[in-house]
Amino acid sequence: MEVLFIVVNDLSYMDKILGKMLELKVRGATILDSEGMARAIMREEGFNFLLSGPFQQSASTKGSKTIFTVISDLSKKDLIIESIHDILSESDIQGAGFMFSIPVSGIYPIKPKQAK
Repeated sequence: MEVLFIVVNDLSYMDKILGKMLELKVRGATILDSEGMARAIMREEGFNFLLSGPFQQSASTKGSKTIFTVISDLSKKDLIIESIHDILSESDIQGAGFMFSIPVSGIYPIKPKQAK
């Protein structure tokens, strides 16, 4: 098992990404509002004027979303990654998003205790 993290900086592609995940039978995912470190530092310190070069697009975006999902069928992982990469590569925004995965050694659901 692996957990796949997808950081989406071009939010106009969220519906397309989620639709593709459903099509590929990815059934569980969590979506978080997120913000890159460079943008947060510049905003907090009042240095927005320094957002240029590789950080220029970060200034124009209104945050990002981070999607994460556990992939138990690793034979599907490459197809999921390739499909999402294809979607985000349509964007005109440099750094429209990125993905990474890490191994998961176990999943431990927490359920309510049964009444006695």
